[in-house]
Amino acid sequence: MSARPERKRSTLSGRNPIAPAPEARQEPVAAAPAPAAPATPAESVTEQQAAAPKKRSKYPPKVSFYQEQEDTDRIRGAIMHTIPYEGVRSLSQFLSGAAMKEVERLERQYNDGKPFPPVGARELPQGRPMGE
Repeated sequence: MSARPERKRSTLSGRNPIAPAPEARQEPVAAAPAPAAPATPAESVTEQQAAAPKKRSKYPPKVSFYQEQEDTDRIRGAIMHTIPYEGVRSLSQFLSGAAMKEVERLERQYNDGKPFPPVGARELPQGRPMGE
């Protein structure tokens, strides 16, 4: 009879998804010199934002919504049958382009062609409207 192979150990064992790893909780040994204080607090925020490079993901953030299955099938059909003519190769590319055309129309109609102020993900009304 052959011996069983040794059990593989997970690199995640003993970790907690809420508490940071022990090495992340330690304070840095050498403190960096403090930068010179700017003249006003508003300038400091602007300078900090400009100095810190934005982390870019390989993919843009995901946005999801509810739609009738028949409409989704129709959109996929339109994309599949017009790839050689329109150049749209994915559902994301198609929906993003269509949504941005509508946003530009709304900005022209209601905001003199200027972009509306940005709104965060959880700032829009959520859930089903009352009465539906």
